[in-house]
Formats: sequence, structure tokens, C-alpha cells
Amino acid sequence: MNIVRRTTDFSFWAVFLVSLWLGGCSTDDIPIDQEVERISVPLTITEEGLSITRAVGDATPSVNRVLILPFKKTNEALANDPVNFVPDYIAAKQIDVNTFPLNTAMLRLSVGSTYQLMMIGYNRNDYDFVNPGNSSRRFDIGLSGRPGSLADMNLKLVNAVNIPELFSCMGNGYNQSALVGGMFRSEQINNIKGVLNRISSGLTLNISNIPAYVTSVQLSAEQLVTAVKATDGTPVQWQTAGDSGIKVLGTMTPVSGRVTFSTFMLPTLDTRKTLLFLDVTYAAITERYTVKIADTAGVITGNRIIFSPNHWIRIDGDYSRINIGFTLSYNINLDDNAWDGIQNY
Repeated sequence: MNIVRRTTDFSFWAVFLVSLWLGGCSTDDIPIDQEVERISVPLTITEEGLSITRAVGDATPSVNRVLILPFKKTNEALANDPVNFVPDYIAAKQIDVNTFPLNTAMLRLSVGSTYQLMMIGYNRNDYDFVNPGNSSRRFDIGLSGRPGSLADMNLKLVNAVNIPELFSCMGNGYNQSALVGGMFRSEQINNIKGVLNRISSGLTLNISNIPAYVTSVQLSAEQLVTAVKATDGTPVQWQTAGDSGIKVLGTMTPVSGRVTFSTFMLPTLDTRKTLLFLDVTYAAITERYTVKIADTAGVITGNRIIFSPNHWIRIDGDYSRINIGFTLSYNINLDDNAWDGIQNY
């Protein structure tokens, strides 16, 4: 092996190792794989509901950072199974955005390799792919460090009750305007498109006509989901053994006889429905009440709430009914673009 060849090998491995250490690429700097030919492919990302007029009072989604993580097939002879697609960290990009659509991203993908493209939208204060161990982060990617394959591309909360707003989607490859699909080789396409969809669910609980002698109201929940699949929001982890008790979502002091709790939740689906509790304090006494709501198909069963991706659940109740039952006022699916974030009333 000559000197030129050694230099090339050293440069490649230096770039590769540094990219793994950093965990990704900045907006403008893309490490280039010197051993494998790569093609530059433009990428456009839009936000779900972008072209739809939002309902009055709807909040603006907080997503202002996008992680673009390509997964490359380890061996072209293998089945098209998520476990056979591993992260191509050299091609990964994290981009801060102020408005959508994002259409300035350019990916460098290996020639001859089959790809699937994962995109995650979040707030830049909640996570940094370049500094994944940041103490202020609210979630991690993968259950134990970085994902080993697309099959374990999960979003895991750092704190079960500190739930950020999360969006995700899989990219589709196109040849001009012709759809190639979500699985493609770089030489088959000349652009990629993705539409971010909200994974998180929303919960709002309003209690009115609270007596003046009540000093605080605390909302708690059991069986909280702590990790979901990034691809579709399917729950993959709950509070672990020994940590399966009731967790406090928030404590409020009534103002004008009213409290309103608003929080994001990770979806439970029907697998681990959530029961809510209210701890009411007055004088030196605290009483616990189960939040009771009438059964609603696909939403409430035996007072337990089924949180689904892209859904907002609003519960209203007069304090006089705290031991009888509250009303499910809204169960809105974001697919109808009627809810764009947590709302306060």
C-alpha cells in the first residue's frame, strides 16, 4: 500500500469516527465518505396541516428543529426488514428551522445502497443530536443510547412526566414527480419529501367552581408510557418495575375557583390505558378522587383513557361532580387539522 492510499484510509476513518462521536452533522457541514461514492439528494420537509387554516386559538406547534437520519441496508441480499437497516450517521443532519416547508437540506447518500429515511421534529431546547447527553434534554433516541437499527428507533423520555411535543415521519423518494417509495436507492431518485406528523397526544383538564377553602389541586396518572417507536408512536416501554406507581403531572392553586391542567402525553393506545387522579387539599386534609368519565368508544373505558398519536382529549367538570364524573368535551384527531397544540381555557 502506497502513501497516498494510507492517507486516504486514514482520512476516511478519521471522518467516520468523528461523525460517530459527534452523533451527526450540522446544517452546513456534511462529512463525505471517501471510500464509497455518494450522491447529493435534495430534501423537502413540510409540517402536517401546513396548508390548512388553523382553528381560532390553536397554538403554533413548537417544532423548530429537525433530525434527518438515513438508515442504510447492511446487505442488499437481506430482507427488507427494519432490523436490517442501520443508521448512516455520516449522512445524518440536524437542522434548525424557523418556518416550514424546509427545502434547503441536501443529503449525501451512498450509491448502490437501499435506504429508509427517518425524520423527527422537536424543539431545539428539548434535544440536540450533536450533544445527546445534554443535561437539559427531555428525550433520548433509542432505549439504550443510539439505535442499532430502524427496528429500535425509539424516542425515550428522560422524565416520565416531562413530555415534549414530538413529530416524526418516514421520507419518500421521488424521481421528479414520480413516487419511488419509502425504500429506495440513491440512484433511483432525485428528491425526497416528508410530512411531519405529531406523535404526542394532548390532555386538558378543566375544573370550575372550586370552593375558596381548597388550597391546591394535584393531577396524577398511573402507567405512564416512557418510550414510543418513532415510526408510528407505538408504546414500547412503560414505567419500569419498582417505578410503576402514580406520578404527579402537576399541582395548581385555584384562581377564581378554577384550575386548568394542560400537558402532552405519550400515546398509550389500548395497551396501557391511563387512569387519572385528583388530590384536593384544604386545611390539613388531602383527599384523592379518581377522574371519572363516561365510557366513549376508542377513548375511555372504565375511566381509563386511551391516548392515541395526534389526539387531544379535553375533560371538563364542575367541582360539585368531582366524585360523580366529568364530561369528555373533545376527542380531536389531528388528521382533521382541528387541533395544533395544547390549548388553555
